[in-house]
Amino acid sequence: MSAWNAYTFQAYISVVLYLFHLVLYGLLRICQLISWRIAGIQSHLDRCKVGEEYETSAQLLKVWSRSKPTPFTILYQRHFLSTHVKFVHPEYSLQKHITLMTVTDKEAIFCVPSPEVNVLDVRKWPFLFEAMHQAANYILIMPVSSLIRLSKVIGEPTTKVVWIHHPGRCGSTAVAQAFNALPDVTCISEPQCCFSLNQIYKYKNFGIWDKKPEFSVRYMETFYAAICLLLKPSQTDASVIIVKGSPTVATADMKLLPKLFPKFKNIFMYREIEKQVTSIYNLLAKVELPSDVTSYIATNKILSRMFPSIRPLGFMYNSCDGKTHLEYIFKKDNVPKPCELRFFGFILNWAEICFHFREHNEQVPSSQAMPAFKYEHWLSNRMKYLQTLFRYINLELTDERYELITEVLAEDSQKGTYMGRDKTCSVEISAEMIKRANVYLQFYDLSSWGDPFTLSNTVTCH
Repeated sequence: MSAWNAYTFQAYISVVLYLFHLVLYGLLRICQLISWRIAGIQSHLDRCKVGEEYETSAQLLKVWSRSKPTPFTILYQRHFLSTHVKFVHPEYSLQKHITLMTVTDKEAIFCVPSPEVNVLDVRKWPFLFEAMHQAANYILIMPVSSLIRLSKVIGEPTTKVVWIHHPGRCGSTAVAQAFNALPDVTCISEPQCCFSLNQIYKYKNFGIWDKKPEFSVRYMETFYAAICLLLKPSQTDASVIIVKGSPTVATADMKLLPKLFPKFKNIFMYREIEKQVTSIYNLLAKVELPSDVTSYIATNKILSRMFPSIRPLGFMYNSCDGKTHLEYIFKKDNVPKPCELRFFGFILNWAEICFHFREHNEQVPSSQAMPAFKYEHWLSNRMKYLQTLFRYINLELTDERYELITEVLAEDSQKGTYMGRDKTCSVEISAEMIKRANVYLQFYDLSSWGDPFTLSNTVTCH
């Protein structure tokens, strides 16, 4: 069996196992709803959802089994077969080994691994969402009202925070590995906790074209609380917290973080579009289901609800943060065919992120402009790139630190994950696909496919 067929077969197996898991989960939930109602557990949960019983509003559940259909699946309770253990105070989540996993408009879910397991170890787990799915022994669920109330108790992080925004495949994981190698730095790699919150907001607000969508007070309050809990006080033993954000929520992050957390340092990393999109397309075309299968799921009313991560245009809903852009993309002639969503989703994600970076810098004073670091500069002189980056965040790149970083970077930073070098293959990108991509890029006033491209405020590493 060829490598391509082996990984495609593995993707099918993951979906089949997940379907079996969903059946078991459904049966378990039916039994739980009955038994929890009899035992009074459900009544307590109902009171917690309306803001009562704050001191015992967090539910701890024991994880017995887990499953997800694709590597990028956002984790909810349904991805774990779990049973009730006890109700605890929301401050239970402040323990160092517990990490925020998912936030919706109704609840927050935390991953609770063994105390000796560090899901933030980027060297072991390059992506936090993958670590939490594998390591969770328990999950902790609390209403959003409790999350918001708890965030007001702990407040904003007092440690210096540097947030890296990026479209993916631009050296961000290597940089995260570099910082992770330093003993006085905590690195958080691609938290997906606000993905669902952002997606729910988009579905509710961007579907009506005659209504100008705005970030609601409730949305921003929940987003603020999520970031406070992600960077909770137990992380303050580090001198710096580096957060490598997720490309799927980068546009929302760039809009909200500078506004809600003005003390954070924000950095943008990118790569020229031809190399960036080709790199990620070659990887994910191999480890995900074939396009014809995802197209069928995405257009089926029942299956699309079972697999919300591949709902029609869901990825583009999250990528886009502008009414005008969404109106353009969702015009009948501009919507990609379901079988083309993967490639053009990457194009639009890159374009949206670069556009909003440029827009942010145009709207703020030059002293508050976000610097950009280009991957091509990393390739030409890694030492100068790191020296420049460290200077920006006021960290000294000593010989000892550089030696630690060099040792780590000698490895494949994504080895063992679906993004490892061993997963790379070559997938044809036709001239027609490039022509269509250039139409989108022209709309965003960005350089065409293959043309040299450098964003304003790109730092020269020399």
